Amino acid sequence: MKRLLTWLCVFALLGAGCSRADTPRGVGGRHPWTKPGILRIASINDPDTLSPLVGNAQVDVDLSMFWGGYLFNYSDANVLVPELAVAVPTPANGGVSRDGRTITYHLRKGVTWQDGAPFDASDVVFTWHAVMNPSNDVGDRQGYDDIERIDTPNAFTAVVHLKRPFGPFVNTFLTMAASPYPVYPRHLLAQYPDLNRIAYNSAPIGTGPFKVVEWHRGQTLRMVANPHYWRGAPKLAEVDFTSIPDENTLLTTMQSHEIDAWTNAPAALYRQASTIPATRAILTPFTQYSILGFNTQRPIMSDLHVRRALAMATNRPRLIDTVAFGVQILNEGDQPKFLWAYDSALKPIPYDPKQAAALLDAAGWHRGPDSVRERNGERLRIEIATISGSAVGNRLAVVLQSAWHDIGVDAQIKQYAYSLMLASYGQGGIVKTGKFDVEFSSWVNGIDPDDSASLMCDQIPPHGQNTYRFCDPQNVDAQERIALAAYDQPTRKRAYAKIQHAIVDELPFLTMWFWRRFDVVSDDLKGYKPAHAVTTFWNTWEYSI
Repeated sequence: MKRLLTWLCVFALLGAGCSRADTPRGVGGRHPWTKPGILRIASINDPDTLSPLVGNAQVDVDLSMFWGGYLFNYSDANVLVPELAVAVPTPANGGVSRDGRTITYHLRKGVTWQDGAPFDASDVVFTWHAVMNPSNDVGDRQGYDDIERIDTPNAFTAVVHLKRPFGPFVNTFLTMAASPYPVYPRHLLAQYPDLNRIAYNSAPIGTGPFKVVEWHRGQTLRMVANPHYWRGAPKLAEVDFTSIPDENTLLTTMQSHEIDAWTNAPAALYRQASTIPATRAILTPFTQYSILGFNTQRPIMSDLHVRRALAMATNRPRLIDTVAFGVQILNEGDQPKFLWAYDSALKPIPYDPKQAAALLDAAGWHRGPDSVRERNGERLRIEIATISGSAVGNRLAVVLQSAWHDIGVDAQIKQYAYSLMLASYGQGGIVKTGKFDVEFSSWVNGIDPDDSASLMCDQIPPHGQNTYRFCDPQNVDAQERIALAAYDQPTRKRAYAKIQHAIVDELPFLTMWFWRRFDVVSDDLKGYKPAHAVTTFWNTWEYSI
């Protein structure tokens, strides 16, 4: 699970709107501004590299779906789609051994790298070694570090031997994990001691439907159809991606139809961008959610009465309308409603300021002369940590400060530079070192519901991502171990249901909203069916315009 702070104000959703008005059509029924066969995409995000292995930006992964290849893609129907592997390993088909320690992948024959070299199992083994290479600046090795060895009995079979059963493995290994890595070409990259700053990262050669032909950072990325793609040549002849670092300029560019798709558009511009003629607005529910994280090791925040009172004094439906511009979705816990792990029996935490005040009264927090509550001579004073310059985070903090004051809480807002807020434990990061009472951030998960790194007792920094300092061995850790060791979905679902209820009952964090990604695309673009996790791009070979 990957954490993002709220300066990332992008959203997106399944389903499409209609054209806002009748517009002229040209040859072939297309609009006159459309370039047949050429898809022009723009985003505010600029790739820092084209290689997700060593990249840090979401757009790096998005673009890899055009040139690269994974063992599996993840579709708009929330299922794995075989890509470089021909079948998803399961206990039922023999791909997962009875003891859960051996995973067998049967690889696709007839696939070639874009330079003509054949793809085979040695590329899978090489990519694992690349992820585990300590010299590579890799973001996440979860799952990969559970591998003992990979055998290749033939060129198109990879047999992965794990040190221990790991239920999320198939959803993690060279597919759409929170940190996804495509398969890399051994014949081109095995010569390098590390892959951090090599020419390949700007001109990658993959197995995907499009070939990178031109890119310099800050300039347009050009990709052309790969005629030797294993599915056959894609429907598009060319894809041009441009980074435009200003949202208003992006809006104008889309309005003038100089681009055909605006991906990850900001929710703040939803009303304007969703009414552009000859386009459709697409909102896609995504495996991303925003939270108020509570530092449960701080004396005041360790009191569940206080955490529950803060939650009940937070009007989340109204905040979704006023702060998130109505784009986001109210939901409890950390599993989206469309994912199989979600428990529909979860009871929402109500907005009830009177009950919030009663909880504080019952816990011995009584109002003082200035209406701020006190207990045993201590004022009910907390600090909300936000990122300086974060429009959403800072606006939310001001609203919460007022709402919480109404129930007798003195909430102070403390702004930090993005680099300090997100810094590692060793570098004194505010969130990682626990120098906060409440913080506002977002989590982005992969296709697996695994949340162990953010909730288990042994994952408190510097050892993991449990920045809430939350620890419940019985209701959470025990269930996480069940979910991590099991491969069958019913067993894992029962475990995650109990974990979700523990989150709502014990409140290490309050889920503010789940995200919907927002795209604006031309009416002439066909075949774009956004996925709900990691990247909306999964079937790029089917796009046409």
